[in-house]
Amino acid sequence: MTIILSISCGTPKGKDIRFFEKYDLSSEDYKLYGILTEGGSTSFTEKVGDFVISDTVTLNKIKRDWQIHLTDKRMPCGYSYIMILMKSDSCVYHFDINLDCEYLTCEKGWFEFPEGLLNKYENSVTKVPRQVASAFHDTLISRNTFDK
Repeated sequence: MTIILSISCGTPKGKDIRFFEKYDLSSEDYKLYGILTEGGSTSFTEKVGDFVISDTVTLNKIKRDWQIHLTDKRMPCGYSYIMILMKSDSCVYHFDINLDCEYLTCEKGWFEFPEGLLNKYENSVTKVPRQVASAFHDTLISRNTFDK
């Protein structure tokens, strides 16, 4: 007798997913933060640094544009940003991206993430001072936000 065990994280290989599809980003309550991590720098990270996007038009464009698909590639590149979607004072979603190696990781797996998906919104971001971004990140850690 042969037993085959199949484990899935909910997104079949080759299937595209749309980020943020379950969120109504037309609400003024949402903000998308990009907090720098210790991954390799790119022209975007050097120019923009930590940022927030709160403009509902831009958030909805991102919602439409960020259609990504799973990848089997694994790279030891670290991350450029931890991305945090906030609704008011609550983190509703977070994930990591590496712009240099072009991947995104989240609870659903590893996805291809071409650098241009974020770069095209460079003019729509509001820069956040490093000290403010670090304090924001520390607050989320103290709330155990990333353990969920």
